[in-house]
Amino acid sequence: MKVWMTWSELALCPRITKEQFQAELAKYPKSSILIACTKLSVGFGYGPEARTLPSDQAVNLYIPILFPPDLVPRVRACARGGRILFFNGQLRYLAAETIRLQPAATVPELPENGPQNNQYGELLFKSGELLYKKHVVVHDELDGYANLAAEFLPTYEITSATEPMFTFVRFYIWLTKIIPRIPPNLLRFDIEAEFQKAFPFPILTYAEFIAAFASHALQERRTQTFDKPIDATLRKTWFKKTSVSEPTIERMFETVSFSLDNMPKPNDTLGYGDFEFLKDRPYFLFNGDMYMLDYEFALGKLESAVVWRVLRSLPDEKKEPWLSYWGLVFEEYVTWMFETYAARALHRIYPSPRYNGSTDQICDQAIICDDTAVLIEAKLGTCAAADRYSGNYQKIKLYLEDKLVSKGVNQLLNAINRISAGGTDVPDYLKGVRRIVPMIITRDDFGGCWGVNAYLNKRFQDQLSRKLRKGTVVTPLVCASISCLERMMWVLSEKPLADVMQERIKTDPTLRQPFDAAMKYVRHGMAPKLHAHVEAFKELAEHLIADFGVTADG
Repeated sequence: MKVWMTWSELALCPRITKEQFQAELAKYPKSSILIACTKLSVGFGYGPEARTLPSDQAVNLYIPILFPPDLVPRVRACARGGRILFFNGQLRYLAAETIRLQPAATVPELPENGPQNNQYGELLFKSGELLYKKHVVVHDELDGYANLAAEFLPTYEITSATEPMFTFVRFYIWLTKIIPRIPPNLLRFDIEAEFQKAFPFPILTYAEFIAAFASHALQERRTQTFDKPIDATLRKTWFKKTSVSEPTIERMFETVSFSLDNMPKPNDTLGYGDFEFLKDRPYFLFNGDMYMLDYEFALGKLESAVVWRVLRSLPDEKKEPWLSYWGLVFEEYVTWMFETYAARALHRIYPSPRYNGSTDQICDQAIICDDTAVLIEAKLGTCAAADRYSGNYQKIKLYLEDKLVSKGVNQLLNAINRISAGGTDVPDYLKGVRRIVPMIITRDDFGGCWGVNAYLNKRFQDQLSRKLRKGTVVTPLVCASISCLERMMWVLSEKPLADVMQERIKTDPTLRQPFDAAMKYVRHGMAPKLHAHVEAFKELAEHLIADFGVTADG
């Protein structure tokens, strides 16, 4: 793990406080800083291929641009020493604090009234310095694991190894491939109808807009050269060669963006990784043009709008059923992944297996590899922002107990006890297994974060019966996020899941490390060899061309 450079180290001065930082930002119009964040995001190439760090070429170019001449040699020396100078989290924090700043800046809202170019390095380093929480020492084993998660989760999210476009395609598949697989009697909501109560377009039109916006941002990053100024502006005229009406474009711009006239009300920051407003409104609308503040958050708008913004609009009695429904969709997606990509010669897949003569579910998926059964619990539940960014291990511990222990670990323990008992209620395909691998898969990054797997396995081992049937071997519990599973799915065409999980356990017996750090098979960026995901993206691109009337030179 490399440590990023801070302003106090560079300038040999005391650490800046958040209040001092906000006072500094208040000297400038918000528009200038937000537009600069957008341009720097393009210049550093953040976003595609899960890039959260700039290339060495970009670093060398921007050092003399972002710092005054007297500091340039010292900054270059830090770069040669292996210190991280620039990373995506700096821009997120700078943008978020600018948005939160109250009262409004007193200078005219003109971008040219902002900081000089060579002042932005200082702002970025100060932003990085505030992306920090003092380490809390705890001595209890479980509290220690929860504290690891509490301290590392925000940073783990900021440096996500998942390609944002892939996350977007995943949710598009949920809408177009997964929901149609669900039996009609389990379809508790009309997703389209609920969405259109909150948004003025069909869901797939919304998806096409998000894809079009992302295409523009990707094009900017691919065509950016270091010898010309960065524009980074998404204008309505970009759609002039399409059949989309101007009122529709206006409504879409308003849906994903904020302007100086509708800034969020001041509120207490949940923690240094609290970028919830940016996730909901990742574009800055200024003088009729949009600026993408964060590539990853922009591509996450499809899921956040369909699931989470609709959730906020529902009456209280419908909120829990709504989340339960999406939990079912998530379970079906995990099943679809194994059915689509895992070699059938190595895996026998049993979705939603049940005990003989009973409606009781054993687990969400049972994957049989020779004489080993991998029992999977797939959990949609997302840790609330007030907890995940609090840095408070006690809040993280409560979440772990409520969502992943009581509804995941305990379900797996019950299944293992009943399978080991070998009663008549156990399906035949499970009676012959000699080894059981318990596994939990989470929708968000929480399942792959530092400390989480160790915590869940400790709770699992403490409750595991020592009187299991002779010959039944139960491995430690493995936990991963869906992103980790997707990025290692390619290997299941060559190796059985059971063997891969055994390698994960052997590589890191403490299970403290993130899943992708302990697994050589989990690739960074775009998940490889997932043909069905590629086909889904091509399908969306074809719909975009047909529905928007994009011309050949558009």
